[in-house]
Amino acid sequence: MTVYISAPFGNYIRTKNTRSVVGTFTLERRPGLVSQLIKTLRYRDGAWYNALGLRNPGIANGFKYYLPSRNEVISLAAINPRDWEKLAEIVPEHIDVELNLSCPNIEHFQNYSEGAEVFLNSKRKVIAKLSPLVRYTDIEDLYNRGFRSFHACNTLPTENGGMSGKGLRIYVEQTLDFITRVGDDCEIIAGGGIETPEDMDNYYANGATSVSLGTVCFNPLKLYKLLKEIDG
Repeated sequence: MTVYISAPFGNYIRTKNTRSVVGTFTLERRPGLVSQLIKTLRYRDGAWYNALGLRNPGIANGFKYYLPSRNEVISLAAINPRDWEKLAEIVPEHIDVELNLSCPNIEHFQNYSEGAEVFLNSKRKVIAKLSPLVRYTDIEDLYNRGFRSFHACNTLPTENGGMSGKGLRIYVEQTLDFITRVGDDCEIIAGGGIETPEDMDNYYANGATSVSLGTVCFNPLKLYKLLKEIDG
């Protein structure tokens, strides 16, 4: 079992018994992170919302966040067709990656995940980060193309931006069911509304083999208590 710190929190949070995911990085720089945070990051009715749209320094500058000594994961996203291919040429073939196939705050080109399998090789783990609205057939297609590590799930598309937090749990549990049915040789990462060890145990009971911490990172006290439990 692995406990991941989800991107972008993994850029800054590193503990002895968790694995940080840094990013998410695109091929080219996408400026405006601070202004988008101010304009769109909101907490309402027990959930967090954002419409950041993958604002980041680009993969070339993104490597400064990556610590090879900690065996971290780099999160990547495509904006244009052939970006997966170009990103794969830049990221060394031994570095584990998470492919963000489901950001709700960008306009996905047609057949968005097509070509993402270029990252698959025997030297690294390739995680497919799924939408909470993913269909069983979508996961089956990724599995048949060679993916064996799945992260359920990304933020939920809403009119206020991507929603994260406890409201994702029902979507995560449905996606866990899809993944367990598509194959029994997968790493299944559950992330969405985890605030306590009991939340993690519930996901494990529903088929998860690993978990990912995200929204809880907005609450330093809850995060501290959870990490203290994880790190012993």
